[in-house]
This record gives sequence, C-alpha cells and structure tokens, in this order.
Amino acid sequence: MADQKNELKHTEDQGVLAVGIDSFSRATEKTLLAYFGIVRDVRGEATQRVLGVVDWVEGVQTGVIRLARSVVQRTDETATAWIDAQEQIAVGVVHAFRATGEGATHFASRTAASLTSTRRPGEIVGQA
Repeated sequence: MADQKNELKHTEDQGVLAVGIDSFSRATEKTLLAYFGIVRDVRGEATQRVLGVVDWVEGVQTGVIRLARSVVQRTDETATAWIDAQEQIAVGVVHAFRATGEGATHFASRTAASLTSTRRPGEIVGQA
C-alpha cells in the first residue's frame, strides 16, 4: 500500500509525458519478462519431450537387442536338437549295419559249415 502511495505521489510530481513513458517502460518490461518466461517454459517442455523420445528410442533399441539375443539363443537350441537327432540316427544306422554284418557273417559261417560238412559228429544243425 505504501508503494502505491509513493507511485501516486511520484506520478503527481511528473508531467503527462513522463508518466506515459514510465508506464510504457513498465509495461514493456513486464511484456519482455513474460515473453522470456514463456520462451523458457517452451524450451523446458521441448527438452522434456526430446528426452522422452530419446528414452523411448533407447528402450526400443534395448528391446530389439534383447529380442535378437532370444532369437539367436532359441535358434541355437533348435539347431542343437536337430544335430543331436541326426547324430543319433547316424549312430543307430552304423550300429544296425554292424549288427546286420555280424548276423550275416554268422549266417554265412553256419551255411558254409553246413555245405562243406565241417560239422563235428553229433552236432545238431542250428546250435552254436
């Protein structure tokens, strides 16, 4: 309240031109302060939005990298399962081939023994 009385007394002592210039200067100062305050607010908001976009992009990159790791790991597990299955099949074929060869050899040996009469007297055919 004391400031208003001082301003009124001050304006009464000055002429119309001086009061106009003073009022214009004060209004201009308030306008400039408001303008720069708005510019600062816009800058702050823009900075927050840009940082938000950067955080989003960073999150997307992290997610894509995590997804890529998962795809590689699952693909590797699947490839390992197929390799293991093929190995088991291959080893099974080799074992079957060996067993068949042993059986064929035994059969051929018995057949040859039968045909050449290399049996011992009293041996029953088919006994090993």
